[in-house]
Amino acid sequence: MLKTDSTPKKVKVRGTGTFDPSDNSFGFVPFNEAPSTQANVKTCAGGGKRWTTTGADPSKMLTLKCKESSPDPYAELSKQFAALTKDLRPKKPVEQPAEQRVVSEGGLQCWLDTEKSELAFSGTIDLTKHTRDWQAEVLRQVQLMVRRLPANERFTKLITNIKKEHNHV
Repeated sequence: MLKTDSTPKKVKVRGTGTFDPSDNSFGFVPFNEAPSTQANVKTCAGGGKRWTTTGADPSKMLTLKCKESSPDPYAELSKQFAALTKDLRPKKPVEQPAEQRVVSEGGLQCWLDTEKSELAFSGTIDLTKHTRDWQAEVLRQVQLMVRRLPANERFTKLITNIKKEHNHV
Protein backbone atom coordinates (compact mmCIF):
# COMPACT_ATOMS: atom_id res chain seq x y z
CA MET A 1 0.00 0.00 0.00
CA LEU A 2 1.30 3.45 -0.94
CA LYS A 3 1.31 6.08 1.72
CA THR A 4 0.70 9.65 0.55
CA ASP A 5 1.97 12.60 2.48
CA SER A 6 -0.86 15.09 2.96
CA THR A 7 1.23 17.79 4.63
CA PRO A 8 1.89 20.78 2.39
CA LYS A 9 5.45 21.18 1.15
CA LYS A 10 7.52 24.19 2.08
CA VAL A 11 7.93 26.67 -0.75
CA LYS A 12 10.52 29.44 -0.72
CA VAL A 13 9.11 32.79 -1.80
CA ARG A 14 11.04 35.97 -2.42
CA GLY A 15 9.62 39.13 -0.99
CA THR A 16 9.96 41.95 1.47
CA GLY A 17 9.35 41.52 5.17
CA THR A 18 8.47 44.55 7.28
CA PHE A 19 8.50 44.90 11.05
CA ASP A 20 6.52 47.62 12.79
CA PRO A 21 8.07 48.21 16.29
CA SER A 22 5.11 50.27 17.48
CA ASP A 23 2.84 47.22 17.69
CA ASN A 24 5.41 44.44 17.20
CA SER A 25 3.73 43.28 13.98
CA PHE A 26 5.43 41.65 11.05
CA GLY A 27 4.23 41.82 7.44
CA PHE A 28 5.38 40.15 4.26
CA VAL A 29 4.87 41.25 0.65
CA PRO A 30 5.92 38.67 -1.96
CA PHE A 31 7.71 39.70 -5.17
CA ASN A 32 6.57 38.73 -8.67
CA GLU A 33 2.93 39.29 -7.95
CA ALA A 34 2.07 41.81 -10.60
CA PRO A 35 -0.23 41.93 -13.58
CA SER A 36 1.02 40.05 -16.63
CA THR A 37 3.36 41.93 -18.95
CA GLN A 38 2.17 39.90 -21.96
CA ALA A 39 -1.09 40.42 -23.86
CA ASN A 40 -2.51 38.80 -27.01
CA VAL A 41 -0.31 35.73 -26.59
CA LYS A 42 -0.29 33.34 -29.58
CA THR A 43 1.63 30.09 -29.74
CA CYS A 44 2.30 27.62 -32.52
CA ALA A 45 3.46 24.04 -32.94
CA GLY A 46 7.15 23.72 -32.25
CA GLY A 47 7.28 26.18 -29.36
CA GLY A 48 7.12 29.56 -31.10
CA LYS A 49 5.31 32.38 -29.33
CA ARG A 50 4.14 35.91 -30.19
CA TRP A 51 2.80 38.51 -27.78
CA THR A 52 2.35 42.21 -27.18
CA THR A 53 4.01 43.78 -24.16
CA THR A 54 1.96 45.89 -21.81
CA GLY A 55 3.08 49.20 -20.44
CA ALA A 56 3.69 52.75 -21.61
CA ASP A 57 5.21 51.79 -24.98
CA PRO A 58 3.86 48.36 -26.06
CA SER A 59 5.95 46.23 -28.41
CA LYS A 60 5.30 43.12 -30.49
CA MET A 61 7.56 40.27 -29.38
CA LEU A 62 8.34 36.99 -31.09
CA THR A 63 10.30 33.93 -29.99
CA LEU A 64 11.11 30.91 -32.14
CA LYS A 65 12.35 27.62 -30.79
CA CYS A 66 13.84 24.44 -32.21
CA LYS A 67 15.99 21.61 -30.93
CA GLU A 68 19.74 21.86 -31.47
CA SER A 69 19.63 18.34 -32.89
CA SER A 70 16.99 19.24 -35.49
CA PRO A 71 17.88 17.99 -39.00
CA ASP A 72 16.58 21.23 -40.60
CA PRO A 73 16.43 24.08 -38.06
CA TYR A 74 15.84 26.72 -40.74
CA ALA A 75 12.71 24.97 -42.00
CA GLU A 76 11.33 24.56 -38.46
CA LEU A 77 11.96 28.19 -37.57
CA SER A 78 10.54 29.37 -40.91
CA LYS A 79 7.32 27.41 -40.34
CA GLN A 80 6.94 28.92 -36.88
CA PHE A 81 7.61 32.43 -38.19
CA ALA A 82 5.04 32.00 -40.98
CA ALA A 83 2.43 30.67 -38.54
CA LEU A 84 2.96 33.46 -36.01
CA THR A 85 3.00 36.32 -38.54
CA LYS A 86 0.28 35.29 -40.99
CA ASP A 87 -2.03 38.06 -39.76
CA LEU A 88 0.79 40.67 -39.91
CA ARG A 89 1.58 40.29 -43.61
CA PRO A 90 1.07 43.41 -45.73
CA LYS A 91 -1.97 43.65 -48.02
CA LYS A 92 0.19 44.70 -50.98
CA PRO A 93 3.73 43.58 -51.85
CA VAL A 94 6.57 45.13 -49.90
CA GLU A 95 8.21 47.90 -51.90
CA GLN A 96 11.82 47.59 -52.96
CA PRO A 97 14.23 49.83 -50.99
CA ALA A 98 14.76 53.24 -52.61
CA GLU A 99 18.56 52.96 -52.27
CA GLN A 100 18.54 50.06 -54.75
CA ARG A 101 16.48 51.95 -57.34
CA VAL A 102 18.47 52.83 -60.45
CA VAL A 103 15.63 54.15 -62.66
CA SER A 104 12.49 55.99 -61.58
CA GLU A 105 11.07 57.91 -64.48
CA GLY A 106 7.96 58.07 -66.65
CA GLY A 107 6.06 55.27 -64.87
CA LEU A 108 9.08 52.95 -64.99
CA GLN A 109 11.06 51.83 -61.95
CA CYS A 110 14.07 49.49 -61.86
CA TRP A 111 15.84 48.12 -58.79
CA LEU A 112 19.29 46.59 -58.73
CA ASP A 113 20.14 44.02 -56.06
CA THR A 114 23.90 43.55 -56.27
CA GLU A 115 23.97 40.79 -53.63
CA LYS A 116 21.62 38.59 -55.64
CA SER A 117 22.81 39.92 -59.03
CA GLU A 118 19.20 40.64 -59.97
CA LEU A 119 17.38 43.42 -61.73
CA ALA A 120 13.68 43.95 -60.99
CA PHE A 121 11.53 46.37 -62.92
CA SER A 122 7.93 47.50 -62.99
CA GLY A 123 5.97 49.86 -65.18
CA THR A 124 2.78 51.78 -64.55
CA ILE A 125 0.50 52.82 -67.38
CA ASP A 126 -2.47 55.14 -66.87
CA LEU A 127 -5.08 53.49 -69.09
CA THR A 128 -7.30 56.57 -69.03
CA LYS A 129 -4.55 58.48 -70.86
CA HIS A 130 -3.39 55.59 -73.05
CA THR A 131 -6.60 53.79 -73.96
CA ARG A 132 -5.66 53.04 -77.56
CA ASP A 133 -1.89 53.31 -77.54
CA TRP A 134 -1.07 51.32 -74.38
CA GLN A 135 1.20 49.05 -76.43
CA ALA A 136 3.18 52.07 -77.57
CA GLU A 137 3.50 53.16 -73.92
CA VAL A 138 4.85 49.73 -72.94
CA LEU A 139 7.38 49.96 -75.78
CA ARG A 140 8.36 53.50 -74.66
CA GLN A 141 9.03 52.24 -71.11
CA VAL A 142 11.13 49.31 -72.35
CA GLN A 143 13.17 51.67 -74.55
CA LEU A 144 13.59 54.03 -71.59
CA MET A 145 14.91 51.17 -69.47
CA VAL A 146 17.33 50.06 -72.20
CA ARG A 147 18.66 53.62 -72.56
CA ARG A 148 18.92 54.42 -68.82
CA LEU A 149 20.52 51.26 -67.45
CA PRO A 150 23.81 51.38 -69.38
CA ALA A 151 24.28 54.95 -68.12
CA ASN A 152 24.04 53.81 -64.51
CA GLU A 153 27.45 53.10 -62.90
CA ARG A 154 26.16 50.50 -60.44
CA PHE A 155 24.42 48.59 -63.20
CA THR A 156 27.48 48.56 -65.48
CA LYS A 157 29.74 47.44 -62.58
CA LEU A 158 27.40 44.58 -61.78
CA ILE A 159 27.22 43.44 -65.40
CA THR A 160 31.02 43.61 -65.67
CA ASN A 161 31.43 41.52 -62.50
CA ILE A 162 28.94 38.93 -63.70
CA LYS A 163 30.76 38.65 -67.05
CA LYS A 164 34.10 38.18 -65.26
CA GLU A 165 32.70 35.46 -62.99
CA HIS A 166 31.02 33.71 -65.90
CA ASN A 167 34.19 33.72 -68.01
CA HIS A 168 36.30 32.27 -65.16
CA VAL A 169 33.96 29.35 -64.53
